Amino acid sequence: MVEASSSELQNPALALVRALRVHQWVKNALVFVPLVLGGLLLEFPAWKYACLGFVALCLAASASYVFNDLWDLESDREHWSKRNRPFASGALSVGTGYVLGAVLLAAAFVVSAVIGWEETIMVGIYVLGSLSYTFFCKRIPIFDIFLIASLFTFRIALGIMILDVRLSPWLLVFSMFIFLSLSAAKRHTELLRSPVAGDAPIPGRGYVRSDAGLLLALGVAAMLGAVLINIVYLLEDAFPSAVYSNTNWLWVIPPSIFLFLSRVWLISHRGQLLDDPVAFALKDPVSLVLGGLLGFAFLAAVFGSRML
Repeated sequence: MVEASSSELQNPALALVRALRVHQWVKNALVFVPLVLGGLLLEFPAWKYACLGFVALCLAASASYVFNDLWDLESDREHWSKRNRPFASGALSVGTGYVLGAVLLAAAFVVSAVIGWEETIMVGIYVLGSLSYTFFCKRIPIFDIFLIASLFTFRIALGIMILDVRLSPWLLVFSMFIFLSLSAAKRHTELLRSPVAGDAPIPGRGYVRSDAGLLLALGVAAMLGAVLINIVYLLEDAFPSAVYSNTNWLWVIPPSIFLFLSRVWLISHRGQLLDDPVAFALKDPVSLVLGGLLGFAFLAAVFGSRML
């Protein structure tokens, strides 16, 4: 067993926070996408319910992470980076993990019930999808990355239900393609960094090292599909929308997405990408600049004058 770090042994709270993977909560901000694109930026009730949805998703996601780490203890202990996770390293006990996961799940359902029973069912579906990925689907090649992309898109769908807004179906298709590309990058990196040689299966996965080329092709194809669909979404839905005062700024979005995803795949192809592309993006200066540019362009499109 990999030994826990001295800081975590001295401060179990630190290990607890790491087990929750708080940095991953940024993914749940997708629930706010319908609020932004639906023209509800200045509506306080919309923000209130969207925030409740965000909290419910964070609690449910952390519960799924805990159960995932408990289920993957043995394979995580053989992994180059996952062996340092709190349960794999021994910083937190297995018993603590089961109690923590149950409490988080219960809290997620309580918060979602405040929004409504339909949203509670949606959170339940999300939990079932996450747990099915943990227990079975992560070992099914290709379908595993499809399910990950679906769970990302599900966050946007939950936001649409909470806020009762109508958004273009192209948005959900775009979400599937962009997160399919990022999920493939995650698996591609795992394969390149795996110490397993030959055609032996990667621990806890259904892939072998020779599958890296296939994942690269799928990921780049999904990347190009995401950019194309984003352009279609802009032309078919965003430009005719009354939400934007200057749609010219929206043309900044497709190249920003292309440059970000291309950078992710370049770093992955070099074997330098972290396990999680989202975690990489939060620390990568170039990705942060592209994200800032995209955000500025969107705000300029919404609030800017009609003169470019």
